[in-house]
Amino acid sequence: MGEQVVGYMNERGSVTIKTEIREILEIKNKAGLVRLRDVQVVKVNDHEIDVGDLPDATCQTISKFNEDGIVRIDEEVREFLGINGKKAMLKIGEVEVEKINDGTKFGIRCSSSPIGICALHARAMAAWSRTRDIYLRIHREIKYPLSWSTATKIIGAGVLIMMVATALLSQNGAIGRLAAGDITEWTGLIFALTFGVFVIVQSLPSRKEAVRSLLKDQPE
Repeated sequence: MGEQVVGYMNERGSVTIKTEIREILEIKNKAGLVRLRDVQVVKVNDHEIDVGDLPDATCQTISKFNEDGIVRIDEEVREFLGINGKKAMLKIGEVEVEKINDGTKFGIRCSSSPIGICALHARAMAAWSRTRDIYLRIHREIKYPLSWSTATKIIGAGVLIMMVATALLSQNGAIGRLAAGDITEWTGLIFALTFGVFVIVQSLPSRKEAVRSLLKDQPE
């Protein structure tokens, strides 16, 4: 469920969602992500530019909003609409809340204890996962969620890689040294796992990449 918005955008691309709209969407005094559908230019505050001369196009995007209801339209979107660096009035067909950043102060209160630190990291990872899930779902060039057959192939490939790696480590005696607590072996293992996680994280789309994919493939 979303709400239609008509709002003023400054030259930096900032648009404020009115208080009454935020109350309806239940995002007043909150921050998070919103999906903006059917964004189009109604008026440009520049006597040299006529709306009729702009690209006859609407687009959709995903943007962050803060506690004051301010949403920033990305430069790529403004260029697509032909109003980059201009003040304009925008009509947004639908504002849909994708995510609300809840519990942002939790870590400050509990970070002094080991349990609090673990809880903080767990909450941060959960929030990160939800955000990446949103970007994957809206990215037009990525098929997501994965089909059962594709997921099965990925899991099978992962299991096979682990079996081969275990066999190789067993042959060269690395498993025994790991069991004995060899610092060198554990350092290498931790480094390899960290690097693998880094590679996977970097391969996931960012918000800007998701926005660019929306602009490349606009619905007819």
